[in-house]
Amino acid sequence: MRKLTYHALALACALAAGAAQAETVVFTGFAHGSQTVNYSLAAPNVVKTGSTAAGGFNTTLNGGPSFVTYCIDLYQNIAFNTAYPEYLPPGDDLVFVANADAYDDLSRLYAIAGTVDTSVEEAAFQIAAWEIAYEAGAYDLAAGTASFTGGTAATSGALLLAQGWLDGLDAAGPNVYVLQSSLHQDVITTIPEPETYALLMAGLAAVGFVARRRQRPQPDQASA
Repeated sequence: MRKLTYHALALACALAAGAAQAETVVFTGFAHGSQTVNYSLAAPNVVKTGSTAAGGFNTTLNGGPSFVTYCIDLYQNIAFNTAYPEYLPPGDDLVFVANADAYDDLSRLYAIAGTVDTSVEEAAFQIAAWEIAYEAGAYDLAAGTASFTGGTAATSGALLLAQGWLDGLDAAGPNVYVLQSSLHQDVITTIPEPETYALLMAGLAAVGFVARRRQRPQPDQASA
């Protein structure tokens, strides 16, 4: 319990830090596995084609507790279990995407996807997030300025699920936060707002402190 409280407070402090401070981010692996997919990016994106693994990353920020992030950067790379000390604090800027609706639609994606906890669902979410970031027109995974085809994402149903979510984007969802690096992949998450998280963790720490004090053996009272 003490270790959990320490890590929670570490994340709270990191989130409440000023924008000038660099954050250390570690990606420890895929949260629930991954699916492969082929991608093709065309203008106005920088043209690029390739094949990659799609899934959510288990991520830590400044040694805090793990949370899930999704990549929105197909031009750079990350390695698992490597500390990257140059990330900016969580923000809401999508500085490089061509899609002006990307931020709002990523929020809608979180809303429609709901709980995502299988490799197929996380691959679908990741592919849909890439489509939102790089598509300049209608969201069609098979065509346009960003297309995603084949791989195990096709046979597992991840592509079909991703397209269904993209077709049904409607209600706004949670605030989306971006962890940006000039050297490695930018990722998104829905970790709580920095101020709210800091206050919550401080409150939990205070409750834990009081509970531990109450559990301590009390000295024998002297008899009158």
